[in-house]
Amino acid sequence: MSRQYIESRRAAADVEPYRIVAYDREGEFAQATGGGPGAPALMGITTSMGAVAGTVCDVIRSGPAELEYGGSVNYGDPLTADVEGRAVVAVPTEPFIARADEAGTAGVIGRVFIERGVLLP
Repeated sequence: MSRQYIESRRAAADVEPYRIVAYDREGEFAQATGGGPGAPALMGITTSMGAVAGTVCDVIRSGPAELEYGGSVNYGDPLTADVEGRAVVAVPTEPFIARADEAGTAGVIGRVFIERGVLLP
């Protein structure tokens, strides 16, 4: 069984639980607002506690995690962030942060495995 690597960082703003976060100012993270080209690099996933602005909170950086889906997701799909930091299927040339370990629809908290990459065209 794989283990999680969890790191504590300061939240630049409030972040909902089970959401994708992105790099913000040095040492800080913010809720991701998309994963496409030009968006801040995706950092990890918040735990069930989410994050409160200005406080140090946990971010899952690698391994298995739970993540809220923002649309229909199939087993094995590469996932990136929607405008609310929820998981959606990545499209070609888009960076992704995880792969779905189970299928689901919008609002489902699904199992994923953090695996970064970029989909080729």
